[in-house]
This record gives sequence, structure tokens and C-alpha cells, in this order.
Amino acid sequence: MAATVIDSWKLITEIDNYEEVAGVILFRKIFAIAPEAHDLFRFTKEFEPNSEELFASERLKKHGAGVVSTLDIAICMLGTDLEPLVLVLKDLGARHAKYGVLEAHFPIVGQALIETLADALGEKFTDDVKAAWVDIYAVVQSNMLAGMKEANE
Repeated sequence: MAATVIDSWKLITEIDNYEEVAGVILFRKIFAIAPEAHDLFRFTKEFEPNSEELFASERLKKHGAGVVSTLDIAICMLGTDLEPLVLVLKDLGARHAKYGVLEAHFPIVGQALIETLADALGEKFTDDVKAAWVDIYAVVQSNMLAGMKEANE
């Protein structure tokens, strides 16, 4: 599973400016799946929902690139010892608790991530690749939620 995710991610990193490109696609997907998510981000306040101005804005591109960069770090941490990754994910969950993120938001981001990967990888996004990413996202989600729960106690 991890090897499949790592190998497919390498293809993503070959895209010029992949962090920004993938970040913008990811947020297009998030806002298409859940238009109400627009109001959760400070960088969206001055833009109409799903407007091209929003997706061209430096603030969205910077935030999206940051999300993809964090994903890149997490993928680099996949290996036989997942404890360091678990700690990073729990910390990330704790930080997101402060932003008002809810458990219900995770399936939306997961769906958006899978759709982003499918778009970027095209025919290389096989059923096996999809299954590996779904499994990895489940690990990300469960550990971030654990971090959110700990932060809220």
C-alpha cells in the first residue's frame, strides 16, 4: 500500500510547480463538493464562491501549496515505523481543531484528494492506486481526528 502511494506521488511531483497546481485543483474539488466550505477559509472572504479570481489568488495558491507540501512530507514519512508520522498527524489534527474543523469535513477532503489524484494521474490512477490512497487517507483521517479529540479534551 505505502509503496503504491509513494510511487504514484512521485508522478505528481514531476508536474511543474506541483504543489501549487495540485493545491488549486484540490481546493476546486473541495469547493465543488461542498460549496459551504468556502466560508471556512479566511482567504476566500473577498471572493465570490468558485470564482476564477479566487482560484487565481495568491492566498489560495499559497494555502493550497502548503496543504500539498504537508501531504508531501507525510508521504515521505511512510515506512516501517509510522510513529513519527502518527505524531505529525495528531499535531496537525490538534491545530485544525483550533480552526473549527469538524469530523464531517474529512470525507469531503478525502473525496477531493482522490479526485485530484485521478485528474493528475489520468490512466495511471488504477483501481490499485485508488485503493492504496483510500487506505492511506483513512490513516491520515483517523490520526488527525485523534489529535483533534485530544486537543478538545
